[in-house]
Amino acid sequence: MRKIIMSFTGLLFCALLLPACTPARNTHGNLISDVRFAQVRPYETTRYELRQIWGPPTVVAPFSGGETWYYIGQQTEVMGIFKKEVVENRIIRVDFDTMETVIEVAELDPEQAVEITPVSRRTPTAGKEFTVLQQLVGNLGRFNPPRTAGSGF
Repeated sequence: MRKIIMSFTGLLFCALLLPACTPARNTHGNLISDVRFAQVRPYETTRYELRQIWGPPTVVAPFSGGETWYYIGQQTEVMGIFKKEVVENRIIRVDFDTMETVIEVAELDPEQAVEITPVSRRTPTAGKEFTVLQQLVGNLGRFNPPRTAGSGF
């Protein structure tokens, strides 16, 4: 009987650990599938139809007057406590003509993308910096003047 309980406990323990080995997948941005990619045809698909098929763009090129859209998507997976790993990365550029028709759909190489590190500098401002305690103590009695009899309130 003891062997049965021990083997059942071992099986239960293994069954509980098995789901912990499944990777957690996360999708960021708009990851266009191959099926949806094939639905868009240059010189046939309009801007409105593209928005219906793929959804809104991730980025509209700022200096193209809205004539270039980018769809950027990435799928990552994390296995337990390990570092996340990029499984799929896709960047698609769509160009429009003046009649709002797609003229080019190009898939860009994600390896050529450059990661930008933001600058951590701070812009100095005039005035003093107070701690939370100084702000709380400094505001005591400041906004509500004491009420006197006959003041009407």
